[in-house]
Amino acid sequence: MVVRTARPGKGFTLIELLVVIAIIAILIGLLVPAVQKVREAAARTQCENNLKQIGLALHNYHDTYKGFPPARMTTPKVHGWLALILPYIEQGNVYKLINFNKNWDGAGNDSKTQSPTVPNQYQPAVYLCPSAPGGRVASNFRGVTDYSAASQLRRPNPSYVGTYKPHIPPSDSNWIGVLGNNSKKRKVTDILDGSSNTMMVAECAGRNQHWVMGTIQGTLSETGAWANPGNVLTISGLDPATLTKPGPVAVNGTNSQNVYSFHTGGAFGLFGDGAVHFLASSTSIDTLYSLVTRSGGEVVPSTAYGN
Repeated sequence: MVVRTARPGKGFTLIELLVVIAIIAILIGLLVPAVQKVREAAARTQCENNLKQIGLALHNYHDTYKGFPPARMTTPKVHGWLALILPYIEQGNVYKLINFNKNWDGAGNDSKTQSPTVPNQYQPAVYLCPSAPGGRVASNFRGVTDYSAASQLRRPNPSYVGTYKPHIPPSDSNWIGVLGNNSKKRKVTDILDGSSNTMMVAECAGRNQHWVMGTIQGTLSETGAWANPGNVLTISGLDPATLTKPGPVAVNGTNSQNVYSFHTGGAFGLFGDGAVHFLASSTSIDTLYSLVTRSGGEVVPSTAYGN
């Protein structure tokens, strides 16, 4: 009788195993950037949709009250535009909690103690850009926003060269943008430069953190709380050499009262006609100044800022 012994199956050699591991590592290395790009594309789309919802809310408010809400009102008390449009972004319950006979940070509207009945402590999702750092909470547990009214310009600004207008338009006590000051409700017909040529709101993301050209610099005095009517953009630009304001970098220079996002290549702006456009990082300070003014007489082609 012939006895046959079973031979063990051939396994992987060490070299073959290392080759397989190397191939897997290469595939992972190729996959991770692709996943990151997909995530950023989704976040960018969501941010654009947030601004479209805010634009629709502003126009619905305009239809109801025959004018856009003021960026800041002081009568009967001090409040901001993001509080006034809450009913138009499906946040009517939060709106009903606000006592407009007291200032935005008055008792009941604000509290050092966390409570579900304090309106300032709510965080409307539509006020947040998904690309911005998460987990941010302003003082007194206040919710924050990554979108602000573009209502003012800094004067003087040595970086302004007069591309569209020889001089920066004069200041306006009711503010130079579409969303005004002190209960000033401007109509679409008050946008003399054209609603499609004037920016009402822009990204100013990441507050209360202070970001300068992609690097965090601590915290800001302007906390970014959505209920705070002081969170209005005073466009100045940034000097990249000194990292101070003002300067020629109009987009993604600093999130201190300027247009800033965590998107690659630029930031979103909401225009008077409700359209949302992407402002390229190369946008000049002259172009941005001209987009903010509602009646400066400038004619800015869309090719000057992106799409």
